[in-house]
Amino acid sequence: MSDCTVTDVDERVFHLSVTELVAAIFHGPDADGWAAIFEVGLPELVARAPQKLDHLMGLLKNLQDSQPMPLETVAKVSLLETEYVRLFISASGGVTASLYESCHLGAAPRIMGDSALSMRSRLNECGLEIALDSNEPPDHISIELEYLYYLFATAWAEEDVVLEVKAREFTRLEMVPWIRRFRDKLAQGEPHPVYLNTADLTVALLKELGG
Repeated sequence: MSDCTVTDVDERVFHLSVTELVAAIFHGPDADGWAAIFEVGLPELVARAPQKLDHLMGLLKNLQDSQPMPLETVAKVSLLETEYVRLFISASGGVTASLYESCHLGAAPRIMGDSALSMRSRLNECGLEIALDSNEPPDHISIELEYLYYLFATAWAEEDVVLEVKAREFTRLEMVPWIRRFRDKLAQGEPHPVYLNTADLTVALLKELGG
């Protein structure tokens, strides 16, 4: 039996919940999704953040404070959706920061590079299917975050130390380097604070999970 304390469990649930949050934001929420994030998800996370993880709570509060007010106004939600397209999908002169790992590696980054093929193999090995559009490259940031969620959730539920080590290595060696580059590119594009704060939160979360 594990000697895991209640605090350990709380921290694990918190880490998994934050992983879900940032994956959802980088997935590109619709109006209902944004409402759920700002009206329910974020307030709950801030309220139950373990004291030991106050650095993550500070970043969550930054994200909460960057909410367009009032969110109920259609124009405010449209602003976030339009900004998502400009930053990540399509813009004159190119997007600010691609959501794909392949586009942040090497001298000639491209979609469906080696990192995408590696992610496809990882997902197949675990029997996981891509939750985004069928043609979506598997090294999309949200897919990698969801894969990470699966690794840690399974490892902690089954007390599988080997799988937890695998999850931490994937975090530290695969995700942290490119997410840092992604965050820096994003910052150069004068993004809406919601997206930059989400990127900052993601970097901090991954550094925590990577050990």
